[in-house]
Amino acid sequence: MNQHLQDISDIRSMMERSSRFISLSGLSGIFAGTFALIGAYLAYQRILDEYPSTYLNLQDNIPLIKYIVVDGIVVLILSLSFAIYFSLRNAKRKGLKIWDNTSKRLLLNMAIPLVTGGLFCLILLKHAPHLIDAATLVFYGLAVVNASKYTYDDIRYLGYIEIVLGLICGVLDQWKLGLLFWAIGFGALHIIYGIVMYRKYES
Repeated sequence: MNQHLQDISDIRSMMERSSRFISLSGLSGIFAGTFALIGAYLAYQRILDEYPSTYLNLQDNIPLIKYIVVDGIVVLILSLSFAIYFSLRNAKRKGLKIWDNTSKRLLLNMAIPLVTGGLFCLILLKHAPHLIDAATLVFYGLAVVNASKYTYDDIRYLGYIEIVLGLICGVLDQWKLGLLFWAIGFGALHIIYGIVMYRKYES
């Protein structure tokens, strides 16, 4: 009886490995969240330096826009680099392939909302830059929910929260609160998610 239960468990594990990308590491979430918090802090300080008490109008300050964009790109590059590193390390430890049909489907399903959101944010950059924080949260949340079908189910809850934060951020329409929501969504939530995932699947 015990042997049959073990066989069933082994079969289930094999099916899980073949249909889901389980090399995703919680450590990548922790580092991504840390980078996001640092990036948000630097952007906040730069904005305060130039707009200590006046209304923020990004459309009239091209250098500030460039600084914030570069800040976001650096955060993205660092986060992706560490995500790839920890995923490769996790896959090697588990004896899994990092690049297979499942990982391809994962990237495709995540890339469609992310690329669409990125292009939409470029439009907002010209017409409504104050809504970029909200848009990045919403589209990222959609990407996470979309990709959750091909990795751990747990991450879809992260996506739901990101979407809700983005919608609230858009309704409030204040740059300081927008930056705060961005820091919570991409910073604090990623760190919390990373710790939970690491303790659940890797410790």
